[in-house]
Amino acid sequence: MELNRCAYVILGILRTKNATDKVHGLTIAEISALERVSKPNTIHKRIKEMKENGFVDDGVKAGKAKTYYLTEKGLNILPEKREEKKNV
Repeated sequence: MELNRCAYVILGILRTKNATDKVHGLTIAEISALERVSKPNTIHKRIKEMKENGFVDDGVKAGKAKTYYLTEKGLNILPEKREEKKNV
């Protein structure tokens, strides 16, 4: 699966906020507030695609909202550090 920029940004947000297990997942609203470009509907669509490919998974509920966290596979697809990227 080829991820687009929005998907990488979402994965980066989950990593930055340490959303790497069921308990520490983020809601669509929380991700949307941090991402600030895409609409919540777009973020939900990207998360659904990434979930189907095993990059994110469902966390515990936060009230009525679902939460999502970064899986090991999702962590592995992300570049290590921004400084290591060349020609950006």
